[in-house]
Amino acid sequence: MLMQRLGFVPKILLCGDESEFLSQVGNRPFELIGQPKTQDLPAVIKFLQSGAADYLIFVKLKECRNFIIEARKEGFHSPKIVTLDEFNSFPREYFYDVESEVLLIRQLKATAIKTLLDVDAYFAQGKLFTKLDNDLTEIECISEEPLLTIKENICARTYKSLAEVDFKRYDAALIVEREPDDFDAMFDRLKDTSSTVITFARTASELERHLATRNFDEHSTLQTSTGAWHFLTRQTPPEDFCNYVVTHKLTPHEGRLPDVYKIIHAGRAGKEDLGYLGDDTGDNISRLNLYLNEVTALYWMWKNTKHTSLGFCQYRRFFTTADDKTFSYDKILTADDALKILERHDIIVAKVYIGRLQRELIRADCGKTLTALAEAIIKKHIRQTQPDYLDALDYVLNSKSFYRCNLFVTRRNIFDAYCKWLFSFIIDATKEFLRKADLDTIPPKRRRVMGYFAERMLTVWLIKNRLRIKELNVMFIKDI
Repeated sequence: MLMQRLGFVPKILLCGDESEFLSQVGNRPFELIGQPKTQDLPAVIKFLQSGAADYLIFVKLKECRNFIIEARKEGFHSPKIVTLDEFNSFPREYFYDVESEVLLIRQLKATAIKTLLDVDAYFAQGKLFTKLDNDLTEIECISEEPLLTIKENICARTYKSLAEVDFKRYDAALIVEREPDDFDAMFDRLKDTSSTVITFARTASELERHLATRNFDEHSTLQTSTGAWHFLTRQTPPEDFCNYVVTHKLTPHEGRLPDVYKIIHAGRAGKEDLGYLGDDTGDNISRLNLYLNEVTALYWMWKNTKHTSLGFCQYRRFFTTADDKTFSYDKILTADDALKILERHDIIVAKVYIGRLQRELIRADCGKTLTALAEAIIKKHIRQTQPDYLDALDYVLNSKSFYRCNLFVTRRNIFDAYCKWLFSFIIDATKEFLRKADLDTIPPKRRRVMGYFAERMLTVWLIKNRLRIKELNVMFIKDI
């Protein structure tokens, strides 16, 4: 018998001719555990209720109907009683019954789960093609195979792999019944996708016993006649949020910013110590600040902090949820507001800038020759390390809009992924630019051309990654 990658081989009781059963079942996995005498109705019912068998299969439809009628007289009804044709119609990969599917869909609404990732396309392979009375939950699924068009009534969007989901978060993720080791591996893999995982475990199965030994923040069950849906919330550390305020000079902000805001001196290496945290400690690129601007502080945050969520703003620019963009300390984005937004979005950025072509803006500040040299070098290094992003870079440079000033708030895994991408090429590209450009004859502002290109990279990266973006107003402080 074949053990599937997902779930367990179903244990069956067979009523009927075994040779006829084997001729029709083909290579469908199963474990035959007995051929009961259906005349002993109480014994068969007791055995099914124990969870020792997943199905009581009848080769003949008429015999199945007669047994169901007699069982109902005893007050027993179960989706475990099926015909051979029904058994053959079930998805091969895992234990399945319609009752469990209906109960789960209704429970999703009852628990106010608004977004669900169906990792194993459970609903797509099931018999239902509607979410019944649950319009609350948006379900997306992963399936290598195209879905029936009508299944879009349940699955609003389909990905071919978990990798395609990227950084998107859901209220819950659904996985089908698995062997314990496989369950643990997937549960851990989904840590950045959802804090809650839903799975099914048959009565008396290995997975049911395994789940009883695991520690979860919350563990509730929804009983069915064949087992239970387990709603499992992982143990998570307390939220550690910090918003870094980058500066290159003294500011009036000391003691006036929210507690979670921390001023960082970008380019402090070789400069006067302003008394702030500097980007020249630990693993750093502080001395490149003359050419990369605030990106050196971004690198320091990536290499030297462990915050679970973090933000990046500037000493003259702060996010606000207010409509009025006039600066006021009491309107600065709070940690509570930021984290609440990140429950439904993946990243907070400044409202998009719309103006001149981006390449023209850089040329206006740095000149045509330096801009062309910097662009050629950056494209060379992206081609070597991140070739899939070349089209996105051209799109941004030829666009009249982008997200300005490297301003953002996001979760750690997204921040790490962005920094890993950015610093895979921008440092080496900057060093090559410094070797090829005659900086002695270049005004200080034009030496920052690589920094201007780096400022556009957040937009380049967002174009290629499937993130839910929240744009906020930015308060700008003049004359400091």
